[in-house]
Amino acid sequence: QALFENCFRIIDGPDAPEITIQELDRELILYLSNPITSNNAAEDYEVKDPFIIVPDSLIGTPEEWDTKYRFQGYQIFQVKDETVGPSDLENIDVARLLAQVDIKDGIAQLINYNFDESIGVAVASEKVDGEDLGIRHSFKVTQDLFAQGDNRLINYKTYYYMALAYSHNEYKPYDPLDPLQLDGQKKPYLAGRKAPGGGIKSVAGIPHLSTPELGGTVLYSAYGDGPKITRIEGTGNGANIV
Repeated sequence: QALFENCFRIIDGPDAPEITIQELDRELILYLSNPITSNNAAEDYEVKDPFIIVPDSLIGTPEEWDTKYRFQGYQIFQVKDETVGPSDLENIDVARLLAQVDIKDGIAQLINYNFDESIGVAVASEKVDGEDLGIRHSFKVTQDLFAQGDNRLINYKTYYYMALAYSHNEYKPYDPLDPLQLDGQKKPYLAGRKAPGGGIKSVAGIPHLSTPELGGTVLYSAYGDGPKITRIEGTGNGANIV
């Protein structure tokens, strides 16, 4: 009935972020961003799931179920080549998790339960084991996750990366062993299935010496370098980014 009332549409998770790559000597810097056309532009994705039906007895009470999925974090994968798609990301032969970040809010590991017709029970699948350390938007990459032996990135070789954004909802914990919890949330993890402008695609990066670029500019700083700042007096920062 909920599917009919929602015109047979199922909700989609947060759009995948765009990946921008800075290519350096045996090193890549990955930057994540969300364009204004994304449904997660300000990382404020929030969508009501029409399939979460709140019991009449709970409506208007403090125990009323939360019916919305909200943005929770990102997963970044190294993929084998440009032919790998989002549906292949759980296949370690072609996709391997490079990094994961999520909002620091006590929500970390997310497990979905999918009903298996062949055995007649819901089977647990870990979708993410969150760091719970806060969102980051840049990542330093120096290792090839598919390499045998020496895994340091090789200059002038092409590497491919893909990112997902995911959301979370757990209106009630699900426990297949507890009869009182069988109406809980079986799918607390919901990833987006698309990116702004189309489907989710991988992005290629090629490490190389950057000195010939920009008229032979030589970099005397590295990723993560920054000035040391000492507060002399006063408090706060006036709502400015320091």
